Order: sequence, then C-alpha cells, then structure tokens
Amino acid sequence: MTPPMTRLLPALALLASGCVQLVAFEQPLVGQPDIVDGPTTQAGALCDPEVTMAETALCSESCEIDPAHGETTCGERVRLDGATAAVDVSGLHEVEVTVTVCDPSGAALRLEGHNGASVSLEGRTLDVRAAAEAEARPYQNPQFLQESGCDDRTLVFQTGRMSLADSGMRLCSDHLVPVAEGWTMALGEGLRGVELCFREPRPARDPG
Repeated sequence: MTPPMTRLLPALALLASGCVQLVAFEQPLVGQPDIVDGPTTQAGALCDPEVTMAETALCSESCEIDPAHGETTCGERVRLDGATAAVDVSGLHEVEVTVTVCDPSGAALRLEGHNGASVSLEGRTLDVRAAAEAEARPYQNPQFLQESGCDDRTLVFQTGRMSLADSGMRLCSDHLVPVAEGWTMALGEGLRGVELCFREPRPARDPG
C-alpha cells in the first residue's frame, strides 16, 4: 500500500498547477475534490496545461437567455420551456457560459449534461458533480458568488474539462458535463441573465 505522504505529494503538485482531477479511486484523499496523479497529467491528457481553454474571445455563435422575460436570442441552439432551457451543444468544441446572479439565496442555475453530470449555483455556492458512474465526490466552492448585489461569473466547458474563468482553475474528468449532444438548464431564483458563446472545432492545419 502506498504511504499516505507519498500519495499526497503528487496531489499537492497537481493542485499548485491549478488543475484538479475529479475521479473515483479506492482510498480518496481527505477533503474535496478527489485528486490523483497519473496518466491524466501526461501531455495531451485531460489536465495537460498545454491544452488551451478560452483561447480566443471570438465565438462561432453567441446569444443570450433572459430568464425574467422567458426570451432568448439563441435561435435553434436553445429551446425555452418556462424556466427550463434545452441547449444543443452538438458539433461544438467549447462552450463559454457567463451568468449574472443578483442577491443569491436560492437555486439560481442547474446545468446538466446528457450523462447526468451537473453544475449548480445555489446561494453563493458552486457545486460541480461528475456523472454517477464516477463515484466521485463533488467539487464545491461555498463563496463562488458575492453575498449581495449582482455578480458575473464565467464557466468554460470542453469535453473532459471545465474552467473557472475568474480564477483560471480547471476541473478535469471524463465524467464532467461534456460538450456533446444536449444540456438542460434550470433557470432559477436570482438569475438575471445567461450569455452563451459557442465555439466550433478549429480546422485542422495543413501539414504542408
């Protein structure tokens, strides 16, 4: 059995890089989130720091959801049904989601992928849950939003990765909300607006 301190050192190094791996393993470290060092830190893997997120401010498509008036400028990408939005993310590489929340007290937003993974804002807390088969503990930040007034926060999604744009921190797991098929958004209390930036895969470079 690997000594606890030996297991902690690579985990701490991973934390210092700002990259967090949400996974399930037999003897998780104490605290949140679950952290491991292994193949996922190699070049080209999920938590590879060389993989860029939000590399450009440009969007292939951009639009807004106005929860208060039940309106959206997103065309066929988003279908609104009351306080629920169905978001089509098929064919995309990256999605940037910016939310405006005022005086957070209740459930402001829940974003769920087709795999059951989710991201929620409730009160001031950000709650990120991997799909059930991962058996991973959630990542939670209880002070993600300010206590009063209005706050903008941006989350960037790629399949296998999620970035908290304000801090640059990444969460990485095969079981996070993927940029695939469709998402469901529950639009709740205190949510003033949602801005969506859709980015398509970049064309492959000509080797010649």
